[in-house]
Amino acid sequence: MHPADVIAALRKRGTSLRKIAMENGYSHIQRVLTSPWLAAEQLVARALDKRPEELWPSRYLNPASRALAFQQTRKITVTMPHQRSQAQRKLTHELTVNSALTDGPPRS
Repeated sequence: MHPADVIAALRKRGTSLRKIAMENGYSHIQRVLTSPWLAAEQLVARALDKRPEELWPSRYLNPASRALAFQQTRKITVTMPHQRSQAQRKLTHELTVNSALTDGPPRS
C-alpha cells in the first residue's frame, strides 16, 4: 500500500500515525511508511483492521528479510524519559522543591 493510502485510511478512521504512536508509548512511527518496522507495522495494521502483510506485501515476500527485520527490532532499546514512573516524578519534584527552599531566592 502506498504511504499516502495508509495515511488516508487512518484519517478516514479518525486516527493518525502520531496518535497510534503516542497511545503505544512511541514518540513517532512515521518511518514505518518507508522502512520495515515490525512493531509499528502491527500497530498500524491493527488500527486499520488488517494484517501487516495486506498493507506492505513486498515486505513479507522474503522470509529471510523478515527474520532480519525481526532481529534488528528485537535489539532496539527504547528509552522514553517522559514515561517515568510516578515515584520518580514525585522524587524529582521533592528534590526540586527542597532545593528551592534551602537555596533561597535565585541570585542574579
